[in-house]
Amino acid sequence: GISENSKANIFRQAQQFEQNAEECLLEGNVAGELCNLSQGIDLFAPKGDVWFSPFHVQLYSLRGKYFAALLTNGLVNDAIAECEHIVSFLAVAFSHVEHHPLLGLQLFTLGDLYSEASSNQDSNELMALFKTKAELAYIWAKEITLISHDHTDQIVEALEQKL
Repeated sequence: GISENSKANIFRQAQQFEQNAEECLLEGNVAGELCNLSQGIDLFAPKGDVWFSPFHVQLYSLRGKYFAALLTNGLVNDAIAECEHIVSFLAVAFSHVEHHPLLGLQLFTLGDLYSEASSNQDSNELMALFKTKAELAYIWAKEITLISHDHTDQIVEALEQKL
């Protein structure tokens, strides 16, 4: 296993990467921001017999910031991977709340990302795959938002238009 001191060191390093990323953001250093957030996330990757839960709160925070930075910089395919991690985290974290609105909104975002990715594919097979993934994300998002929002809510209406 890993000692408590080693864990604490990893958490401190992750915080430092997060702070470095914020400084890079303020300086307009996109590459530095993305690199620091990615390195912070990598600290939580399994290494030998050291394994952190993929549902660790600090990892979720890093992923959220990395996701936002990827979106801001138009890196849709990378943003999809992070959004999938975030949706997984939320599905587990809110498993006791069947229709949590945050999960519904994140699924809506994931559907939009899949939809955008489908239009950027050279292969008809990949285009169809992303369209199917978008539809499934929208269906799940709609199931949730019909419970968490009124059926006349703009979000629900937007999801109905997408389906």
